[in-house]
Amino acid sequence: RVVGKPVVRGPRGWISVTPNSGMTTRETDYVNITLNTRQLLPGVYGEYVFFTSNGGDARVEVFLEVAAEQELRLLAVYVYQTGADYLFTTNPQAESSRLRVKGYKNLGVAFRLFSLGTPGTTEFFRWFNPVKGDHFYSSDPVGGGKPLQGYLFEGSIGNIATSRLTGTRELYRWYNPRTGCHFYTTNKG
Repeated sequence: RVVGKPVVRGPRGWISVTPNSGMTTRETDYVNITLNTRQLLPGVYGEYVFFTSNGGDARVEVFLEVAAEQELRLLAVYVYQTGADYLFTTNPQAESSRLRVKGYKNLGVAFRLFSLGTPGTTEFFRWFNPVKGDHFYSSDPVGGGKPLQGYLFEGSIGNIATSRLTGTRELYRWYNPRTGCHFYTTNKG
């Protein structure tokens, strides 16, 4: 139950229950409650779903809060290269001395990530192996199964979508077995 906020009733058809009738021979049976939020303005909505059975009647409260859509804040991800290593960063100013000392060249904007806290996204982490001269990136904080011996954790560079969001493209990881280095791009080939 949502308390402390005004609750309004949703428009006709915003909530549906399937199946809407039936019989069960098991002790437990399930129903699906579907909420259609397409026409709902920001606010708190509530409704009761009634269940009738030979064991009695029940009234179940269903509440939903529709938040105002926030404007997505995208972060430009710049790519820098030295030798076979590619360093991706959303904050080149903070890394300028490292980039200059190690001789990285700015190749421009490679792709974009979301800012921290964007719904439907997760952090995108960076590691560096100073012996190989290779940067590795993953949305998994432990590397997604890649053995990370020799790699130093450098933190998050932004957030990446966990599913296909409107206007997004897939990010591909390429590996060069000759150099042992990784490259990331939105281009498939």
